[in-house]
Amino acid sequence: MFISKEQESDVIDWMGFSIKIIRQEDQKTANWSGGATTQMAIYPEDASYEQRNFDWRISRAAIHAEESVFTSLPGYQRLLMATQGEFVLEHEQRHTAVLKPFDQDRFDGAWTTRCRGKGNDLNVMLGPGYSAEMLPVLVRDTYREDVQRSGPAADMVSYECIHPVDGDVEFSSGDDLSIVLRQGDLLIYKINGRPEKPLVFRYAKVGAPIHVVRITICQEAGGAI
Repeated sequence: MFISKEQESDVIDWMGFSIKIIRQEDQKTANWSGGATTQMAIYPEDASYEQRNFDWRISRAAIHAEESVFTSLPGYQRLLMATQGEFVLEHEQRHTAVLKPFDQDRFDGAWTTRCRGKGNDLNVMLGPGYSAEMLPVLVRDTYREDVQRSGPAADMVSYECIHPVDGDVEFSSGDDLSIVLRQGDLLIYKINGRPEKPLVFRYAKVGAPIHVVRITICQEAGGAI
């Protein structure tokens, strides 16, 4: 199945999975003193970052100031990956992380965190009951990976999110699903329970080699669906 332009804004049920594509032009950007942040996805979809009532959130940021202080987010865990430039994250009385492109750091949102350096980054924020991993992939020509090999428990929910960072990519899963993802887009697979067989993701570059980041978000045991 090739996903058409008309289907992209809908949730598509396919082979027991729910699939949604969020195009870059449909994402919301907010400016702040040190740069700009673009919200790519938030769950539940009617949740609000400002009200801090979300379970998880994916965003990307362009940091223009040489030094900035991150917003305090008590109750949330954070993953941050540099995608352009170099950053130094200084967590007060904790640790310091030096991030070059596609390096990442994990930290508590309640910590006092200062960022030094300009560039772009990718952020995942997680509320109680959720965990996440970010995996960068360099697609020189084509690339294949098997995901969800063991899978979550049968009564749990997970999300596989695909984000092309610096170019366009043709994404396919199995033999029947194919879509071109453009730079800045986000594709979300919602997986209920444990798949009967591993998902197979394939990437083919459209033009020059590009980086794709796959974000896996899982509901932990005992978390709310």
